[in-house]
Amino acid sequence: MRFRCPFCLSLIETSLKNNAPLDCQSCGRKIFVPKSPFETNCVIDDFVIREKIGKGSIGTVYKAVQLSLEREVALKILSPELTNPKVTADFLREARAAAKLIHTNLVQAFAVGTESGVCFMAMNYINGESLKTKLLREGRISVDESLHIVQQVAEALFYAWQEAKLIHRDVKPDNIMITADGVVKLTDLGLAINQAEWSADMEISGSPSYMSPEQFSGEQLDPRSDIYSLGITLYQMLSGELPFKAETFQDVAQQHFNEKAVPLHRLGLGISLRVSNLVKKMIEKLPDDRFKDTEALIREIWNVRQTTAPNKYLVPDVHTISIARLDYQLQNQSAQDQEQEQAKPRVQIGESTRKLKNRRDWLFWSMAAVFPIPFILLIAAVIYHAANREPDETAFIEDRMAILEKKLANPNMPPAALAIEAIRIMAIFPDERTLKQEALYWKLKNQLTNLEATKRAIDFEEKSDYVKSLEFQLKELLSNKTGNDSKLAVEIKQAEAKSKTAESAITELTAKIKGLEDQIKDQIKEQEKQKSNLAAAISKQQSDYEKYWQSDILGNLYKKLRAEDYVRAEAYLTYKRSLQGKEYNAWFNSYIEWIKHLRELEEYFEVGNSNLVGKTIEGRRITMINYSNIYFEEKNGVIKSRNWHEFSPQGIYELLQKAKPELAGKRKVFDADIACLRGNIFNPEVFEGRPYLKELCQTVIDNAVESILVIAVYDKTQAAAAAENLLNMLKNTEFVPAIRVRLGTLINQN
Repeated sequence: MRFRCPFCLSLIETSLKNNAPLDCQSCGRKIFVPKSPFETNCVIDDFVIREKIGKGSIGTVYKAVQLSLEREVALKILSPELTNPKVTADFLREARAAAKLIHTNLVQAFAVGTESGVCFMAMNYINGESLKTKLLREGRISVDESLHIVQQVAEALFYAWQEAKLIHRDVKPDNIMITADGVVKLTDLGLAINQAEWSADMEISGSPSYMSPEQFSGEQLDPRSDIYSLGITLYQMLSGELPFKAETFQDVAQQHFNEKAVPLHRLGLGISLRVSNLVKKMIEKLPDDRFKDTEALIREIWNVRQTTAPNKYLVPDVHTISIARLDYQLQNQSAQDQEQEQAKPRVQIGESTRKLKNRRDWLFWSMAAVFPIPFILLIAAVIYHAANREPDETAFIEDRMAILEKKLANPNMPPAALAIEAIRIMAIFPDERTLKQEALYWKLKNQLTNLEATKRAIDFEEKSDYVKSLEFQLKELLSNKTGNDSKLAVEIKQAEAKSKTAESAITELTAKIKGLEDQIKDQIKEQEKQKSNLAAAISKQQSDYEKYWQSDILGNLYKKLRAEDYVRAEAYLTYKRSLQGKEYNAWFNSYIEWIKHLRELEEYFEVGNSNLVGKTIEGRRITMINYSNIYFEEKNGVIKSRNWHEFSPQGIYELLQKAKPELAGKRKVFDADIACLRGNIFNPEVFEGRPYLKELCQTVIDNAVESILVIAVYDKTQAAAAAENLLNMLKNTEFVPAIRVRLGTLINQN
């Protein structure tokens, strides 16, 4: 490790461990080895680290000093955990890309290399802040300042594309720096790619909040992708908020693809429609709907700034580098003030010259008196010319007025259009005008007055002609009225007769229409009734069919349960579930879960789990489990066995709670399943734990009743005996009353 002594600044190189003490060989003071090679005063190659100033996507940036040239630099160091071949290659690619591009609005790379496994790149140090920091401090940025910043970033993107076909892929406030002098610089070319290097299997890279839709989908990119990211940044500067915000990558991507940002002019922030449309076009979803390239974007920004800038003549032209912050007061400083500032040193020189008065002979002073005269006259002429120099607006106004005068000479030009042109020129004049501008102003004012008078005269003539036309039409009507009165009376009577005939026909037709409407209404009602009956019949048929196949499945399921074939029962339900629609999955799953629990209970006690040995059940210690039998020791030491079904549900439940709680589950469900295993499926406590088993019980009972009724056809005595057995089996259950009603006279016949 190399570092500088904090006392004498001498260079020290040591192999001691971090934080180890040592004596400086130059000043003799006791110092400590830095804890890491990236602390203050540590030396990497030709650079001394001063302080940490930021962290990027793949590395950390430090403020450092280059020893050989004694200049401040920004030293970017690749994170140690990312020192694999791919990331290192990306890091070096960023350095080479930045080194090839030399532009005021781009960060310039000075050096790149590795030392002791540390990969670094030195760039020019920017004394300023990031756009992100500015946004956090100010919340929002004024319209023209935002456009000023974006115009400079667009110039950087234009240059990178023109020179190296580079696409930045990570334009965002974090990567836009503003120097103390107001120069905007685009940084971090770590994700930039040459368009020719693109391939379909490249990783999707970028910052999700600012990525274009095509960047999310991994398509081949062009400058329109960077225009989208810059548009999102401009939206954030003007509104103080991102247009698309979500917590996950997928949600942000979905918004960029499908949602539209709220137009800026609708946010109540005083943003004009033209600025809003500029941003809207930058962040269109389809690349073809955006600006075709960065040059078109820069030209539109320049056009928009003609309406947003306090002084449109101070807006930098397209592809003109802006090297100062927005300070219009400073930029508008008059030429006269600047000349006066420049003249001050000459006065001081004259005073210094007079101090040498006694050191010159008469000839020298004569020459000195003669030679300054032309220069003084020249300076006076320059000052006079500067004081009386017309602003640039004057020439522009003169050109516009010359065009207007040519149009005035054309008699075919409408005065209204010429008046509008004159009003537009009037708007160009500043509030404080020079003498020449004042003369031009009143000349234009006079022309505008004449145009207004001409326009009023033309309007008056047109109105007079219109009045004369009306008078002529009125005279014609009056002359024709007398001759037409008798003819008009005859025509009125004929019209009245035709009107009565038409009214009679209309009345008859109305009655027919009403009759047809009533017939149509009756037909519609009948059709609706038939449709309702058909829907009810279809619904009943579907319900009957559903009840039929469910009863069939439950009947077969009960037979398999009687045979204690739980594996086949579970497989049977799984197969039947695959034949029905997904809407019946819940119905099947409830029975499958029940059968599975019954099987797991039986298997648990059948395999002989050794983890139950030593535990107690109903106060007795378990010595062995074998083939569903539990062997236990009585208090007198005698070993006995009993099938696990024969123990109380409480005892079994408490045992499983200790040995396997997930198999015990909820108490009511457990009691219901124990009753089923003991053959008491009709027990009321079964329905408390598993209410849906009532459907299974009802199916079993329906099948039994139907079987009894079939037997009664040929042997009523046998049917009566079967009915009595069924009632005894279901004694004290809710099913008995309904069975008595259905079996009727068969009961008690035997």
